[in-house]
Amino acid sequence: MKPIRIFLLLFIVFFFYGILSIVIPNHDLKVTKGFSVRFPSLKNVFQYGNNEYADIASVLQQKRSDTDSLVRIAKTGTVKNPDSIRIKLVSQPLDYPGNDNTVLYPFFRELEESLVNKQGIHIFHYGDSQLEGDRITDYLRSRFQAEFGGSGPGILPLGEEDYRIALLASVSGNWQKYNLMGTKYKDQGSHPYGPLGSLFRFTSGPRDSAASSGKTMDAWITYKGKGMSGGKADQYQRCRIFYENYQQAVKVSFFNGDVKIKSDTLIPSRSLKECDLSFTETPSNLTIRFTGAGSPDFYGICLDSPSGISVDNIPIRGSSGMEFTRMNPALMTEIYHILNVRLLILQFGVNVIPGDLDDYTWYENGLYTQLCQLKILNPGLSIIVIGVSDASRKNGDTYESYPCVEKILNAQKAAALKAGCVFWNLYEAMGGKNSMPSWVFAKEPLATTDFLHFNYAGARIVGKMFYSALINDYNEFIRKNPQ
Repeated sequence: MKPIRIFLLLFIVFFFYGILSIVIPNHDLKVTKGFSVRFPSLKNVFQYGNNEYADIASVLQQKRSDTDSLVRIAKTGTVKNPDSIRIKLVSQPLDYPGNDNTVLYPFFRELEESLVNKQGIHIFHYGDSQLEGDRITDYLRSRFQAEFGGSGPGILPLGEEDYRIALLASVSGNWQKYNLMGTKYKDQGSHPYGPLGSLFRFTSGPRDSAASSGKTMDAWITYKGKGMSGGKADQYQRCRIFYENYQQAVKVSFFNGDVKIKSDTLIPSRSLKECDLSFTETPSNLTIRFTGAGSPDFYGICLDSPSGISVDNIPIRGSSGMEFTRMNPALMTEIYHILNVRLLILQFGVNVIPGDLDDYTWYENGLYTQLCQLKILNPGLSIIVIGVSDASRKNGDTYESYPCVEKILNAQKAAALKAGCVFWNLYEAMGGKNSMPSWVFAKEPLATTDFLHFNYAGARIVGKMFYSALINDYNEFIRKNPQ
């Protein structure tokens, strides 16, 4: 073929390609059910690789830095040179209702007094799958415990395998989980779920069927420290099991490996009970074995220390933060009181994104109701709402933030401030619009390729940024209220 004909052929092909790129819309065209085609635009062809993703240089600086410069509390509870403190790592400050930064002062006083009276304090960190595996919470726990004392992972679900950075839980195969996000008890008015949003039994089938048959059943759970977090999450001096709602006595035995530590009996009761055990040294391999004809309802097991801070990781997969009113209010109040829970951190929103709606007033109103309920049940409890993170979808050869992310964020912020809670804008802290691809495509990735969840490295940065903002305001409280 002559060169002129080759040129003309290419010219005709590109000419019609240009016309089609203008006429055909730049989105998926459905051909059949489950099959669609996309015709790339000229812009995508000639500007490929020049996507405008958020600049996260300041986020990467967080990764290279540490928050040790924020530590200013002497172990005796006195402040050393408070005027010389300079916070350099606060990229996104906390937002307060009515700009009243005294809202967290009750919690800050509890922190300060805990250094003197050695009273244990729990911080419950609720969230969706973004927190699974102890992500984000692990960093917060390590920083709080390094600064204010304390050890252990806090409250855990009793009856399911749980893989965490510092602790591995393995269980026998006959545990049954009842989850408020599942179908079980969906319409039951008694709301049997405790503050973890779940309960566990080691019997299967109808309630008390094993007891009526006289058959004795056996179940166990084992906790083994991994020593990987760099903190004190795998060290604990106390074990507390919360249970209720059963009819027959159950034997419980505690082992360190093969060595029995203690045996006890869970007495029959229709009210919340607590089985305690203290250790002089953390068991290297703690196994708890239950034997009985029927199972109690187990609401959790707490591994902590008598003093200091515990930061409890409570992921509820699939939750949007609208399920607290489905938890048993009496159980929540009682367990919060026993554990001395003084701060709630709520981190939801990822599961609201797929709807991609135009209006989220319903979410604002629903979340506001949940926050008000929590405050009514636990007067004096401080609450911080962490806003939804950026999330991206694919558009041609590039990624872009879901249009609804900022709408969800605004709904969360409005609900939090209206309810008298504190708000922290994670979306802005991580870089704002189109920041998730920057986290995913970083030289050392900070998020997974679903463009929705942080990996462990990214979760650590999120924890660092949030802790920096919180401890900065705590330091400000100390400066204004010297002892």
